[in-house]
Amino acid sequence: MDRSDVQTLVSTINEVMFSHTGEHLDDLQQSILEGVFDHQKYAEIAKKNHRSEKYIKDVAGQLWQTLSNALGEKVSKANIKSTLQRYHNYNFYNANVVNGVKIYKNNICLNQPELDLTQSKIYQQAKLETATELLKEGLSIEQIAKVLKLPIELIKEQSQ
Repeated sequence: MDRSDVQTLVSTINEVMFSHTGEHLDDLQQSILEGVFDHQKYAEIAKKNHRSEKYIKDVAGQLWQTLSNALGEKVSKANIKSTLQRYHNYNFYNANVVNGVKIYKNNICLNQPELDLTQSKIYQQAKLETATELLKEGLSIEQIAKVLKLPIELIKEQSQ
């Protein structure tokens, strides 16, 4: 796999991680992914990063678990490429065209309980920004609270 393909895959995973956790990949996680995509063993990745193999396995395990939660399917060193291919295909083939622009569906939240999503600060902030815009469009506080699944009090605070 050439360097640009590896960087594209790492960039995609970084987007998935940020959308799910609000945090980007750190340098070690990125190095682990690059090593995995280059068919390196954990021992080789550990040596390159001046860490123990056990530590690399632990960090990788946490990474696979977070990606599994984000993508709604089990992710491992062995299936990361095929999982990302499915993710890409789903988003590509389920895109909508709006005003001549392709809008790709982001499926990272599929199969995730609402509780996981509502704990994301980024998700809550986006809802509040949407609430502000909907208020400007003339929707009632009750309508906005119902659609965005937010407490009415929060929408009232946002409207002041």
